Amino acid sequence: MGRNTFFFLSTLLILSACKPKSAFEVTDDMINNVPDSVLAVDNMVLVMTDIHLAEALVQENKTDTIPQDIRLKEHYAYIFKLHNIDSKKYNSSYNYYSQNPVLMNHIYTKVVEQLNVLESKNLKVKKKISDEQSSK
Repeated sequence: MGRNTFFFLSTLLILSACKPKSAFEVTDDMINNVPDSVLAVDNMVLVMTDIHLAEALVQENKTDTIPQDIRLKEHYAYIFKLHNIDSKKYNSSYNYYSQNPVLMNHIYTKVVEQLNVLESKNLKVKKKISDEQSSK
């Protein structure tokens, strides 16, 4: 009986050590093997962060007399110029990452992290200004 238990536990230990990686895990290989025709993951995070900020700005600006779609096109053009890309490069990159949901999820996680950091900094600045004004 002791030999069977030892064999069973040994087999269980070996099988648990050989479990495959999660299909949802992003590896360095995945990040580093992005085709040259698309933006690198880190660059895509930066561009998408700027795009989400621009979209929020346009949504919040209720007094703008220029239609939202035109204003967004202006912002997109500025963002693409800022990042040295064009809309074709961005769209092909977005399509590539959309076809690779694990990488797209990774990118969106990083975008949300960036937006949270910016929001936190903004709140600190607003609090500081408020504190300075109330102390006058």
